[in-house]
This record gives sequence, structure tokens and C-alpha cells, in this order.
Amino acid sequence: MRFIENTLHPDRKRQQHWRQFSSEVGGIYISESDSVGDEVHIPFRGHRITLGMNIEGRAVRTVLTARYLSDDFLFRIFGWGGRTVPEMERDPYLNSEFPDLASRVKVEFNNAKKLTSLLAHVDLRGFVIAAPGYFTLEAGPGQLCLDNRAHGCEENGIITDVHHLHAALKLLKCALLGMERIGSALSARDLWRATTDLPRVRDIFQANGLALSDVA
Repeated sequence: MRFIENTLHPDRKRQQHWRQFSSEVGGIYISESDSVGDEVHIPFRGHRITLGMNIEGRAVRTVLTARYLSDDFLFRIFGWGGRTVPEMERDPYLNSEFPDLASRVKVEFNNAKKLTSLLAHVDLRGFVIAAPGYFTLEAGPGQLCLDNRAHGCEENGIITDVHHLHAALKLLKCALLGMERIGSALSARDLWRATTDLPRVRDIFQANGLALSDVA
């Protein structure tokens, strides 16, 4: 019977696994009438990490997102899913600074000094190398995102494997901690504690796509 149900409702398996993952990480599973709107909200050090789906045209992919108050440091790290980056395509920066990563990922960035400080932590490099599949880790304006896009691809499907979800969450958490350490990320809670100027806090929250309800 379960096989028939999963065949008739292919998204049911994902929902079951996302509920299991939510329970294991202390998250809150948010179920909408349309399954595409399902999310898992995970509290972490004053941030809210959201597991959801991103849809652009026909491309659908799993995305983990953490919003924060940021500076202008932007980067993308593309994991090759266990494949080796061809030697002629390896990044000169990684070859020089982090040869252990050069054969496993490609990078784009706007501040080499900050990226060096971020990747200097061996735990983050370890999670990057151990990632079980293709991924794109991206620091954009006001948020850090991790999804399962391959380099140069906009679609790589939905992650349903619970182990894979745990690995992705560990990588995002480690990267978020690294961003805090180098002064490139401030949580909503930290900002709330740092100032009593409520109008200024509200303006900064709105500029970064946050709400006062994001203060955990």
C-alpha cells in the first residue's frame, strides 16, 4: 500500500523525510496546502535557517537559507560532488592558498582577504570536501544560501535523503559561524541587543528582508 501511495503521490516521500529531518534537528515543519510551500525552520544562534524549495521556471531545487545583517562580502563556492576539478580549470587562488580544496571546488568572490579568513578554518574545509553531492554555497546581500546546483547548472532536483540534508545543514552552519567570526554576518538577535533605536533596527531589518519576528 505504501509503495502505491508513494507512486501516486511522489512528493509524499519528500514530505516524510523532511518531517523526520525537522524532528531530528529541532526544527519546525511548516506545511502549506501546496507542497511546494513546505518549509522547515531551524533556530541557530539567533538566526533562522530555512529549508525549502526554489522554483525558477521548470528548475526546482532544495535550498537552505540563513538571513543576517551583512557587509559587502560576496562569494560562491561550487562543490563538484566528489568529482575532481580538471587541473587546467582549477582556480589559481585555491591552488596557492588552499590546495586541498583546489581539486574539489571552484570559487567566485569579491574579497580575497575575507575568503582566506573564512576558509582558514579547517572544519569548514572538511565539510566542503566531505559534502555528499553537488552544491553551491553562496553569500549574497543579507543571506547565506546552500543549494544542490552543480557548477554551471540551474537544476539538480529535490533532496529527500535525510543524511544528505544533515550534511548540508552542518556545512551551512559552519559557514555561517565563519561569517560571524570574520565580522561579515550579524544575527537579528545580536542587532536587537546592540541597539535600542527601534526605528533604525526596523529600517535595517527591512533593507535585509528580515522581520522583527526573526529575533529568536
